[in-house]
Amino acid sequence: MSKPVKLIALLKRKPGLTQAQFRERWVQQHAPFTLKLKRLKGYRMNVCIEEFQQLEGELPFDGTAELWWDSLEDMKADFASPEGILGGRDADSFTVARVHLVTEEFVLR
Repeated sequence: MSKPVKLIALLKRKPGLTQAQFRERWVQQHAPFTLKLKRLKGYRMNVCIEEFQQLEGELPFDGTAELWWDSLEDMKADFASPEGILGGRDADSFTVARVHLVTEEFVLR
């Protein structure tokens, strides 16, 4: 039996996009692509608040996303679907890096 999986995505915006433009592009325009994934169980987007970071200088990432599925097979099927392929292409149009960590979640509280 397959276990649920959570994908944590770390995103870096393309040069020339402000943090506000990145947020608008990701949350308002890109999210609808992700929400079309048929097997997706949950989706959270987290955009960095620059003035509250402990790192000095440019942040290595501008936001994270959390997406979860009932199984690794469901995640793979969604990413291989036409909706998943279009979503990936769209994400490539406003990011220079998308690091995906596939994880097993442990809820402690």
